[in-house]
Amino acid sequence: MAETNKTSARQKFVDLYTALVSEISTARFDEFKDYFANGDDFQLAVQEFRNGLQEALLAKVNRLWEDSDIDTNVDILETLKSKATGISTKMWRPTGKHVSEQVRPLVVNKLKTSLKFYQYQLGFQKERTEELIYSIEAMRAKYQAMQVRRNHLLQQITNEQKTFDTIRAHHKALDHKLNVDLMNASTRK
Repeated sequence: MAETNKTSARQKFVDLYTALVSEISTARFDEFKDYFANGDDFQLAVQEFRNGLQEALLAKVNRLWEDSDIDTNVDILETLKSKATGISTKMWRPTGKHVSEQVRPLVVNKLKTSLKFYQYQLGFQKERTEELIYSIEAMRAKYQAMQVRRNHLLQQITNEQKTFDTIRAHHKALDHKLNVDLMNASTRK
């Protein structure tokens, strides 16, 4: 009976994939119809696609079936099923332990993993913070140097503006004096 179950389970998968592929409508390929000489060639191309897809899917199912040793797993399930035929009550926790006690090792492992992750993150953040502090200090020093240079240049501009204003005032005075002298000279003649 186990052999027929294995065969029937495998056959169910094969039948399902075959049905899946056979349900692919030719209407899905209508946009490619113009590339074929006639409808028979088009139907043949669609059927070749279906056959190729079915072969690929079934090859994967067969490979999965063999690689996962599903036949052995089906035998184990059948054995467990036959052992449980006389038991009518449902056993939710076969160990008899309380739920919190039963999952405690899983919780501890999760917490250990979380702790390792957080320690790693903390180390990474500390390293990154030190890099940023160094970068910020370098930028501060550069900014202060720029501020000092800016203040120096502003003072230099202010000094040059004062000198320029003084020269302009002196130039205006000389210009005015020259105009007065020229007017006086022209009136004397």
